[in-house]
Amino acid sequence: MFKIVFNDGLTLKTVENGVVKSYESEFHSNYAEAARKAARDSEWKTKGAGARFMGVGDVYDTDEASGDISYFNSVDFLNSPDKIVYSITVDQLSGIITKDLTSEKDNEGHIIHSRELVFNGAFPDKNGKRLVTCVKDNFVNSHLAVYDIDSSDYMTVTDGDSVDFDAVFSARNDSLVYFASKGAGRNSRGEFVRYSPSSVYTYDLFGGDVEEILSDEKKSLVKPKDDTDGNLYYIIRPEKENKRSVFGTLLDVLLIPWKLFKAIFYFFELFTTMFTGKGFSEKSNNPAKTMDKSPREIVIEDNLINANEEYKKNLRHKDNFAGIAPWSWQLVKRDRNGNVTPVKNGVIDYQILSGGRIIYTNGKHIVLINADGKCEKLADATLCTKLSVIEF
Repeated sequence: MFKIVFNDGLTLKTVENGVVKSYESEFHSNYAEAARKAARDSEWKTKGAGARFMGVGDVYDTDEASGDISYFNSVDFLNSPDKIVYSITVDQLSGIITKDLTSEKDNEGHIIHSRELVFNGAFPDKNGKRLVTCVKDNFVNSHLAVYDIDSSDYMTVTDGDSVDFDAVFSARNDSLVYFASKGAGRNSRGEFVRYSPSSVYTYDLFGGDVEEILSDEKKSLVKPKDDTDGNLYYIIRPEKENKRSVFGTLLDVLLIPWKLFKAIFYFFELFTTMFTGKGFSEKSNNPAKTMDKSPREIVIEDNLINANEEYKKNLRHKDNFAGIAPWSWQLVKRDRNGNVTPVKNGVIDYQILSGGRIIYTNGKHIVLINADGKCEKLADATLCTKLSVIEF
């Protein structure tokens, strides 16, 4: 048996025996409520007689002021199916929190939080005594750190002008940590320009050695995880989109007159509808109602993607459980001999189960890949970016 925990936007959910349960992050909800209260308490500055006395008007929106940019950095089980640990960023506050899934009140425990640092991840060891995380201390850099839960202290173990992320303990060796890292590129004035493609590294907790084990000049390798048989899994993400083919470019050129004609037609029909209430024919619809909605652009792990477009592309690939992750985000398996085989395209996050099974999310669904390669949908989501699983 196994149990899954995942985020659906800013809601935490579990799946066990087909039953989905939802939980809120009290850390986030308490922060949001405090922000709303602070906004209401300061309304007198912009509303009513006090505002008129100071010469300001209703330019301050309480709801808008209490809005925040929040996202989960990780979610995992803490050595029990009933206890999880998650890392979250809420506006300018970042923290690592534990949560008891069996308790309705006071079910969250505080491990660490900060306004100056971002804790990107919280992966526990098998005993639930240590966590590996990546601490971001400025706009550009973050570094691997090991947190001791008993002593409530952490130690940064890497440095340099780089970003470390996706840190996990090895399934075979609890003193070995896998993580991804990308270097920061700077210009002659020392200003940050862009990151290099990310590579896969290991860190030895005993020896303190950092070793690069996989890299690609044109692709980023992220989310490395090993299994008990010595296989290494990771996701490949191209750094640049494939160049437009000659045929595609030629087709765009040939379609220019048609696109111009459509633009002119819709302009005059919209103009006619505005003044007459009707289109060019009795059956014409208001073009404003038939236009495509604005693209739904979202950020997933620092990658800006058009969710609507990616979903349509994945449907064209005949994916039975199409998601919003780009099809080029490919999960692969590398065996002990160095042979690399594709596992699944369009993967945001994944976990390895016993018997060669894998659970992954593509943003819209939680899917189980059985040992025979057949896929089984376990749950739906509006936007899932993190998941974990525990077997018992």
